[in-house]
Amino acid sequence: MRGLMMGRFQPFHNGHLNLAKQILEECDEVIIAITSSQFNYLEKDPFTSGERIEMIHNSLKESKFDLSRCFIVAIENQFNIATWGSYLKAALPHFDKVYSGNDYVKMLLADSSIDVISPKFLDRTQYNATHIRSLIVVGDDWKTLVPHAVVKFLEKINAKKRLDIISKSDTKPTEH
Repeated sequence: MRGLMMGRFQPFHNGHLNLAKQILEECDEVIIAITSSQFNYLEKDPFTSGERIEMIHNSLKESKFDLSRCFIVAIENQFNIATWGSYLKAALPHFDKVYSGNDYVKMLLADSSIDVISPKFLDRTQYNATHIRSLIVVGDDWKTLVPHAVVKFLEKINAKKRLDIISKSDTKPTEH
């Protein structure tokens, strides 16, 4: 049996890692689908899909996950929301259930007859990528909220500088 978790993972944090562990306790394999893979260098989506894949892979490896039980797949947004469930089935390896606490996702996938499980989340106010990005920008403690592999990766790419520049930019390419 395969469980699917989806997210933008901007960045991958300990809440995401905990969810992957939960799924592997209940399923044989986990598919981690990176959504919005076409977006990067934006305030909401500062990291590329390749960077997110690397963060996730390094975190799973560092945490001693059996990588043969893990798929990491990047998918672009589907703009026809009504066909999103079909798109997921076509774009991803077969999955048996989706783990999501998002009511909108649950509604859309239920309409496509996809089984959605509500996971047990860590404190979502702390383990929240928007919150973590803001902590990085202001220089507050964010390193305890993400796996050590993500700390190393974000320091290597100088994520603070990128986030600083993006947050001060008046260029908003996705706004109309």
